[in-house]
Amino acid sequence: MEKQFSRLRQLALMAGVLPLLAFAAFAQERPSSREVETQFKQGVDFFNNGRYEEALALFDGLLQGNVAHQRLTGALYMRARCAYQLGRLETAVRTLEELQQNFPRSNYVQHAHALLGMIASQKEEYLDAAVEFIWVMETGRNPALRNQASEWARAILEDYLSLSELRRLRKSYTGAKGSPLVVTALARDELAFGDREAGEKLIDDFLRASPDTPVRAELEQLRRTGGDPVATVCRIGVVLPLTGFNADAGMGVYRGIKYAHMGVGTNGHNSGAQSPPAIQLVVRDSESSMVRALKVTQDLLDDPTVVAVIGEVESSITGAIAALANAKGVPFLAPAATENGIGGLGENVFQVNADREHKGRALAEYAFNYLNARTFVTIAPQDDYGQQMADGFSAAVDSLGGEIVAQKWYYGEPQDLGRTFKAIREAAFRKAQKDSVRNSQQPHESRSPIVNREAIEVPVNNINAIFLPLHEEDIRLVATQRAYYNLQSNILGGDNWYTDDITKSKELQRYVDGAIFASDYFINLDDTRFKQFRNDFRIRMGTTPEKWEILGYDTASLLLKAMQQDARNRNQIRQALRRTGVFSGIKGEIDWRNAGNVNSKVNILQIRGAQVVKLR
Repeated sequence: MEKQFSRLRQLALMAGVLPLLAFAAFAQERPSSREVETQFKQGVDFFNNGRYEEALALFDGLLQGNVAHQRLTGALYMRARCAYQLGRLETAVRTLEELQQNFPRSNYVQHAHALLGMIASQKEEYLDAAVEFIWVMETGRNPALRNQASEWARAILEDYLSLSELRRLRKSYTGAKGSPLVVTALARDELAFGDREAGEKLIDDFLRASPDTPVRAELEQLRRTGGDPVATVCRIGVVLPLTGFNADAGMGVYRGIKYAHMGVGTNGHNSGAQSPPAIQLVVRDSESSMVRALKVTQDLLDDPTVVAVIGEVESSITGAIAALANAKGVPFLAPAATENGIGGLGENVFQVNADREHKGRALAEYAFNYLNARTFVTIAPQDDYGQQMADGFSAAVDSLGGEIVAQKWYYGEPQDLGRTFKAIREAAFRKAQKDSVRNSQQPHESRSPIVNREAIEVPVNNINAIFLPLHEEDIRLVATQRAYYNLQSNILGGDNWYTDDITKSKELQRYVDGAIFASDYFINLDDTRFKQFRNDFRIRMGTTPEKWEILGYDTASLLLKAMQQDARNRNQIRQALRRTGVFSGIKGEIDWRNAGNVNSKVNILQIRGAQVVKLR
């Protein structure tokens, strides 16, 4: 994952450093086979010119058949380098492990450990990266590589490891060359964020045991200042599915968060006299897994420099990690979750989207007040989404004095809802007959004629609206069946009706044209602000922002705005978020001024041909 911290930018330079170091070693070997030597040198030339696929093919050729030759260890190392440059990290790791196991005394082993550190950094396994770089410092034979590994290790220790990880590393590692770096990083964090007494004791004990250490002056300065330099660092934890079945959504949200962070930069903003806190992102991959999400969130919450967390995209996972954050007193922002109750988990949890209850209620109120609808039916999937949407809608209808004539559910894919629609028609006709009898007892009223209920061509026109809170893939199936069974009623939908499939499919438009639905997400493509945002996002991020990017951007922007109000710790940030009021995001307004810390702003939208327009 690409990072914004300037100190680790030098890690990328390793792609250039190691090939040069390796090639210098190659030149010292005496070739015994002209063919092998020629092929190997050509591979190195291809690599240094960025032609990694061609270089990889040549090194693979040198490794075929397990034939021993003078370039065997070099070919293994360079094969790993090529795989790394091509993003084939597992191939690189397997090749490096083969090199270490079979040729433990090779000069390339030190370079192999350095490359393994690079790979671990790219995979965000920073503790493993630190161990690899420290190994090079301790045992590497190349002075230039040892010095460079020291810089890489220092960057990892100071900017990427949590307090708990530094503590574990200190307990398990006692090497003479790496210990000064580990002790310095741990002492700084202990003094600033952890146990001040433990930090002071760590410094005193280390200086007593190693009075001539090169970091003596730095440790003594930390002892005097109490770690103040690091106290200005504020980290935002980000937990998203960057791999797995939700990776597309997770990467989209991450791009939006990253773009918002780029706008603030690592120096933040502060109107006071003190130096502003550096704002850094600490990104963790949940791998689309509940267990993994809980683990990485717990690690973030144990780091006192993490002042807030943003995550996830799946409502169930979001709720679980939000509960962890709330218990630890860490502000948590949910960028995508819509499930009821997440914002109500505690005072530290903020739900950026409106929940299903808010959306169902808003739609019912609009239908009652603006469409003059009084009679309703609902058809919904029998799952959490359908249940919560229908419950919120029905509760609002009841409170307003409307009538739910029929409420139907379906399981799985709604290929054939014939029995459901026939039951709705029957209920509507029974209601019409009862109304007719009641009306016939009134003066100047005539009784409605008896109709053939089995005839599909006879329309049902005494149901004012049908509420269809459907999953996106179910809309086409249910909408066409509604038309077939001749229900002449307003169509009401949930937030999943905001989909490209509806606005792009002329065939589907004939069945859904005029449908009204509730969503807290709405983009006016002609809006000047959105156009500017989209164009700049394309330039800086290399892609067009879609819904997931916008959700990530709005969430991070809201949090960063709170942090810019001189909020430096978890409590201050929570209070600043509560004071936000109405925040105008790209996706729409966000308002947490309610008991549940849930966005209460809901748009009422309508499908008109190939467009979605805002009604209110």
